[in-house]
Amino acid sequence: MNKKRVSIKDIAELAGVSHPTVSRALRGEGRMSDDTRARILTIAADIGYTPSLIARGLVTQRSHSVGLAVTNFADPFHSEIAQGVEEEAQRRQYSIYLASTTVDPARELEVVRNFQARRVDGLIVSSSRVGGQYAGLLQEIGIPIVLINTHAEGDNMHMVAHDDYGGALNLVQHLVDAGYRRIAFLGNQRGGKAVHERQRAWADALVQAGLPAEMLCFGPNGRFEGGVAGARNLLKLAEETWGSLPDALVCYNDTMAIGAISVLRAQGLGVPDDMAVTGFDDVDVAAYFEPPLTTWRQPRRAMGRAAMTMMLELLDGETNGTHRHVHVMHGELVVRRSA
Repeated sequence: MNKKRVSIKDIAELAGVSHPTVSRALRGEGRMSDDTRARILTIAADIGYTPSLIARGLVTQRSHSVGLAVTNFADPFHSEIAQGVEEEAQRRQYSIYLASTTVDPARELEVVRNFQARRVDGLIVSSSRVGGQYAGLLQEIGIPIVLINTHAEGDNMHMVAHDDYGGALNLVQHLVDAGYRRIAFLGNQRGGKAVHERQRAWADALVQAGLPAEMLCFGPNGRFEGGVAGARNLLKLAEETWGSLPDALVCYNDTMAIGAISVLRAQGLGVPDDMAVTGFDDVDVAAYFEPPLTTWRQPRRAMGRAAMTMMLELLDGETNGTHRHVHVMHGELVVRRSA
């Protein structure tokens, strides 16, 4: 025998209030006494009320879902951002559809259109590889878009960004203040605007200190294997071009730093005794690796929450969807034993 679904009408009858009052109390909105709101919520919990998203969608003309596209599920940077998005979405009773773009621009556009077909209310994209196309895409798909760590022109673009330049500048200045003089930079060939900003900060910090900004090498991606390939390239350049090894290496991110350290160790080089190594992001493994990584901590989970909050403000009309809105967040230096 099917159990009858508890409705707002049932709660209203038990609480002695109107249906709209119950609806507002359950959404955490509206003006009413604290006692009334508490009584409604207590009754709802006691009788096992769960909201019908289908019914709510018919009233609001929303699916109460948002699409989230990240470049790589395995990347701890993006997993933390996704967790922040999910936390805020769950708090506001929204569902998240998650997809990976695999750092492929064509795949990213395919994901966006698949989300549109699912009739999501909005779209959040982390580290986009087609950011410049979103001004046109916004007109095409007709739903709000929030970009994370992506630069895109246009008055109607909405973004949550981290101050990559400021973070990298502080990190390199720390190395200079600690006495390092030959500081190399290991970049990610697929890092987009982020690698450009971090490399620019590295060069500026060295020039300001009167030091050469010439020891530059790259890996093919921002993963562990990218760090391995980049470190091998660094050793080759040190032998054939630079004339000596750097005494410090600034890596694009933590995972590349760990890959680079594995190569240095295989060559009999100690970290930090022979070469200091720094990362960027402060993913969980950075604190437990040996040696623990000196790095720049990005507020990844807070960035995810901020992106979802911005999305909800756009959907609720609290933020003007036709005016550019950029929320820049700042991290902090974390000094450990790798430098």
